[in-house]
Amino acid sequence: LPETPGTSAPLLEESGGVAGTVLLSVNPEIEMDYDDLGNVVALTGRNQEAQTLLASYTGYEGRPCTQVVGELVDEINALGYFDATVGGHEKNIILKLERGSVYPNDQFLNELAEAVRLVVETDQIGSQAVTLDQDDYDDAYGDKGYINASAAQSILSTQLGRDDLQFVEKEYDLDDGEYEVEFVLDGVEYEYEVNAYTGKVTEMDAEFQDYDDTDYGPGGDGITDYGITDYDDTDYGPNADGITDYDDTDYGPNADGITDYGNTNYGSSNYGDTNYDDGGSDYDWEADHGDSGYDD
Repeated sequence: LPETPGTSAPLLEESGGVAGTVLLSVNPEIEMDYDDLGNVVALTGRNQEAQTLLASYTGYEGRPCTQVVGELVDEINALGYFDATVGGHEKNIILKLERGSVYPNDQFLNELAEAVRLVVETDQIGSQAVTLDQDDYDDAYGDKGYINASAAQSILSTQLGRDDLQFVEKEYDLDDGEYEVEFVLDGVEYEYEVNAYTGKVTEMDAEFQDYDDTDYGPGGDGITDYGITDYDDTDYGPNADGITDYDDTDYGPNADGITDYGNTNYGSSNYGDTNYDDGGSDYDWEADHGDSGYDD
């Protein structure tokens, strides 16, 4: 049994020693030491959440890791650690094999992941198991237990349930033990933080660019009404009825709505008859006007 929360249980007398360690990481971070048969030797809580869980979890020594890991995930769920999401997505369940660990068999990690999957399905959790092995360690920081950038990207793809993330090329700075991973998904640029040791996704930031809403008016409802301008109503007069009456141009004193273009006899009758309609101009009329002389 653990002597105090957060400390390793003593090795079983019949065990040949610790063959390796698997880190189970959700919110609680639990290291599970196992022997060369794949049975649990000790459990260690790496954070307060894990120590609280292990304080009441006993009877795991000497049992197969596949059984214990399933029970631990069930306990983590019972404590509500799967309720909170990151960016609306369920948290991954990370199973990370410690560097230098020996495999009890070739399918060891796959068997652990299958045990987790069965619990997830039964409890309807919605999370997925992600396994990390020796190939997922960073070349420069592997001695610190840090995974590489490719593994961090794979963790994000699994958590988001998408394999079409367009990752933005950048230099990853591991001074603080966190990967800042940038990618574009469905036209939105995201930035997530992934813990390089535990593989947990810890933060999310998104830059949304919504170009669809251009309705800035007082009644802005998100829809730009381009088709409503009524150019047909140009009747601005006192009797504006929406119809411009271009036919009525009779503005005279006897305005009756009809412009008499055919009557050009504006003067008195003394000017005589121009006789344009009978072919006679009467320019040789000599009454009081004299002889024009045009026909001589």
